[in-house]
Amino acid sequence: MARIFRGKGSIGGYFLLAHLLWLLVLATSFRVNYYYLDREAGEVALSEARAIFQRDKTFRLWLSQLGGVYARTTGATPPNPDLAWIPDSNPRLADGSFLTLINPAYMMRLVYEYDREREDPLVRMVSAKPLRPENLADRWEMSALGRAGNGAPEFYELTTLAGEPYFRYLRPAFIRKQCLNCHAEQGYRVGDLRGGLSVSLPVKQLLARRNNLLGVLSCWHLLIYLLGVGLLIWVQGFVGRRLRERDRARTELAESEEKFRTVADFAFAWEYWLTPEGTFRHISPSVEKITGYPPKRFLEDPDFIKSIIQEKDPEILHGQQREAEQDEVREIDFRIRAANGEIRWLRHISRPVYGPDGSYRGRRASNFEITEEVQAKGQLQQTVGELREALNKVKVLGGFLPICANCKKIRDDKGYWNQIEAYISEHSDAVFSHGIYPECRKEIYPGFNGKENR
Repeated sequence: MARIFRGKGSIGGYFLLAHLLWLLVLATSFRVNYYYLDREAGEVALSEARAIFQRDKTFRLWLSQLGGVYARTTGATPPNPDLAWIPDSNPRLADGSFLTLINPAYMMRLVYEYDREREDPLVRMVSAKPLRPENLADRWEMSALGRAGNGAPEFYELTTLAGEPYFRYLRPAFIRKQCLNCHAEQGYRVGDLRGGLSVSLPVKQLLARRNNLLGVLSCWHLLIYLLGVGLLIWVQGFVGRRLRERDRARTELAESEEKFRTVADFAFAWEYWLTPEGTFRHISPSVEKITGYPPKRFLEDPDFIKSIIQEKDPEILHGQQREAEQDEVREIDFRIRAANGEIRWLRHISRPVYGPDGSYRGRRASNFEITEEVQAKGQLQQTVGELREALNKVKVLGGFLPICANCKKIRDDKGYWNQIEAYISEHSDAVFSHGIYPECRKEIYPGFNGKENR
């Protein structure tokens, strides 16, 4: 049975204990029912024995008050030798026939011996010193008479007699005045214990009926036990499946949480989950790298973030709170003051979070540090401005310039011919410095053989 109630952890032990308790309950129920069935059979036998005693007692008292009765002497009613000492115990009639005196004990013996084939109760008056030797009490009756002599009003027991089950009952009998008619010669006086009325009631059929009921009771208890065990096995299987599903869900949840923690905790961005109530449900450790403050600082005080956002940027928080009712992704740049006093730029991206049932669970947000990007962008804008300013100062020569093919003078818009150096200097920011081309030097200064000035 222990193999049936097996399970992961202590679940098998719990169901084995439940099975043992169920077995104990049914065993107790069977024992209680057995006790009441057995007691009921005993009470039925006791009631019947008492009724037989009361009937015989009444009949004997009535017959003893009459002093006995006479019946014609026949083979069925022979003279009672135990009453021969009584005068006129066998009177002779006029026709020559005889009568015999029948006292209460003799009358009851004749009645119960009338039909020996019937399983009638065996009833007899027994004594330790009877008038009739056959009425001598046996061992059980002697024991009962001994208890009756000590004040017990009755004595009964389920025992065997001649190998058959009998319910034996004995009620003590005390000498009354009318009893002295037959027992005065034995030395009894009124009030003495002269014996007892013994009733031996055959209970074979009664016990058979009790045993049949016990068989039915056993079958019902066995059926209920099997149904209970079957229910326990089904419940164990059901609970086992649910526990396995729970363990599988916990494993999947743990794996999911591990993935989430791996993604969230090792992310470069500051990740967090803001509940509808405005508190943080989760903040990634990277917040400390970005702000210089540990996650605990924000979890303990959700309003702490307001104190590090710069100037007008706190308006982002109000906008973020309004986002709770908006199903959209928000992207905003703002500034914070880190723990070391530095001003850092963050890019905030958030979106609403909904549960499987569609209920609003808050917002999931990521804050990326973009300080270098903002600074690079500012530097770029500054450089572009400087270039624009420089270009504004540059004079550009454009169009067609009429130039002499021989002397290289340039004609301006007014029709005057100007030296090329003067024209370019006037129309641009170029500054000329003069030198001499080596070939020209040979042509202009043919006798100059010195080295070229550099």
